Amino acid sequence: MATAQAESTGAAGQGSRVTAHRLLASDGGQGRLWVTDLDTGRLLSTFRLASPARLARGASGRYVHALQAEAARIAVIDSGITLDDHGDHADIAITPPRLLAARLDGPKPAHFNADSTQVAAFFDGSGSAQVIAEADLVSGRMASLRRIETGLAHHGVAKPVGRFIAVSVASAGETLPVAVELRDRQGRASQRIACPRLHGEATTVRFTGFGCADGIALYEVGRGTPAARHIAYGSALPAGRMVRSLSGAAGFAFFAGDFGADGLVVIDPTKADGDMRFIQLPGRRVHFALHPATGDRLFVLIEDGRVLTINPLTGATTHERAVLGRVALDGSSPRPRLTASGPYLAISDPAARMVVVLDAETLAEKRRIAFDGEPIDILAVGGSGQRH
Repeated sequence: MATAQAESTGAAGQGSRVTAHRLLASDGGQGRLWVTDLDTGRLLSTFRLASPARLARGASGRYVHALQAEAARIAVIDSGITLDDHGDHADIAITPPRLLAARLDGPKPAHFNADSTQVAAFFDGSGSAQVIAEADLVSGRMASLRRIETGLAHHGVAKPVGRFIAVSVASAGETLPVAVELRDRQGRASQRIACPRLHGEATTVRFTGFGCADGIALYEVGRGTPAARHIAYGSALPAGRMVRSLSGAAGFAFFAGDFGADGLVVIDPTKADGDMRFIQLPGRRVHFALHPATGDRLFVLIEDGRVLTINPLTGATTHERAVLGRVALDGSSPRPRLTASGPYLAISDPAARMVVVLDAETLAEKRRIAFDGEPIDILAVGGSGQRH
């Protein structure tokens, strides 16, 4: 049964304004996937996957893609929350979540990215990417699937950039990429940027960035082929570090990236030098992310179990809360993860078999959701709209 928070708009013919948010969590033991209602904490559905999965947001926001490395496949889950943007307002439809028959198959699916219409999955085992319109994938129209070959198996990435797909490029004997380049629909390569040890990617407004050992590889979408450039790490940043994970948001034109075990860096791609600003954390970082819609809050979970809200423009910590016990970073257990959607920030605690749900503005605790397994990855989805 679908649940949501609703309020009357008071305008004839507009219906009620409804807010709905759901949390998807993957089980590290039995390969299950749970879908819960973030507004109530109630379990809505449990699905059986072929193996434990990492979760990725799709193109429309409605679908979540479950990357199952052990099973060599990517499953698709319909979250049951559909938002249809009409410019001045959005319509919302709420239905029960579903595990779809649609899937992508390939060895060691690793990185998964989407723009507003298409999805791109990179398979480390073959060094190849699969690209398809999400609407075609969920409808089973697989004839439109494109395969992009890089020639060498490696831990790589594929990401939509305007009308092109950015793909990583490796050298023989290397497990990490050495460059990134654009491929058009005919498979022709252009705009290669040297990017040693490439790892981490994100899009913010019209910019797509990739973390490199020596800086940030950057594409800017405009008319025609996207512009390509490389931004070196500034001398003001701590030496010997690199970005290995990037986060972007719809609300601001900047990236947040990790920078060493206890640091972050904020990058402004509109500036020639990136205007890179280092943020020293009060402990080793476990996970971090910008609020995906607004980008005005940078959430960071650190080793002692505290969650910090950082203003990415100033680097100042505006809120903090002790949420978990001390987190083991020695690889002995799955790391906690965090995810945000609308008014909610969720933090997983795999060891305690639960997820803590906080208010994304104040970090006040809303509820704790218990599971009968280890939630090794979580993803929150949802939004607000008119229901007619």
